[in-house]
Amino acid sequence: MCEIIRAPAIAKVIGCTRQQANYNIRNGVWKFGRVEKRGSKRFCITTISELAKYLDISREEVIRRLEEN
Repeated sequence: MCEIIRAPAIAKVIGCTRQQANYNIRNGVWKFGRVEKRGSKRFCITTISELAKYLDISREEVIRRLEEN
């Protein structure tokens, strides 16, 4: 599994919408994420480790939540 995850995966782990995740990262509400620009598009990204630390859960728990259907 890739260490870097984007807003849809972040939202799935936290339990919010993709739009909420994008808004919170872009506006600095959540300090664990960052905005990366590729061409004309902007992506909100973070790592599994940063997200686990922010939520105070293990990396394995984050991965388990990502793999849930």
